[in-house]
Amino acid sequence: MDLDQPQMQQDAPTPRLSIREEQKLRTRDRLLDAAFEVFSVVGYRAATIDEIMKRAGANRATFYLHFSDKLDVAAGIGRRSSMAVSDRFRQLDKMVAPSQADIRTWLENDLNERRNHKVMVDIIHEASSADPRFGQEYLDYFVRIAERVMVNTVARWPEEQRPLARMKIVCLFTMLHRLEFHLLCQELDFGHYDPVEALADLLWNELFAPIAPR
Repeated sequence: MDLDQPQMQQDAPTPRLSIREEQKLRTRDRLLDAAFEVFSVVGYRAATIDEIMKRAGANRATFYLHFSDKLDVAAGIGRRSSMAVSDRFRQLDKMVAPSQADIRTWLENDLNERRNHKVMVDIIHEASSADPRFGQEYLDYFVRIAERVMVNTVARWPEEQRPLARMKIVCLFTMLHRLEFHLLCQELDFGHYDPVEALADLLWNELFAPIAPR
């Protein structure tokens, strides 16, 4: 689930794909779309490669030309959504001395955006729970977020504390992913407690309180 690549300079020419390369990309996208539909209906665990091939109208040779197994497909789906997710974390990183209210607003906006794509939340959660390899890739994604995206936030910490700041980011964003699943997919009832307020408070206290006045 690699992060989106840095944007090319405006004057840099965009390489033109050959007809064969374009066809290959279209076939790969068709397989990913088919897998997303199958995962949405039966879940990651129950889905089979045969179902994905059938929905995509592809044969086994075509599938294995693009993907090694079901995990590889799920990772491909995750990578396609990583750019939008990374952009939301960049919005958080651009905040200068945010208040707790600012963090809550960002969190509510993030949850609202994820609510529009809760099938994706469900797929990622199920895949990471069912397959440790996918879980490791998703954890590695949060590590890259901490290292490559949250650079302004980390830079405000004393240099000797920056590894701790990055680890806090990984832990807190992993917690956010879990909360998204409980709220959006399982629609759990937290009673009179407000999990969004609690997580916003955690984010502010652990990431921004050491570098900003309350």
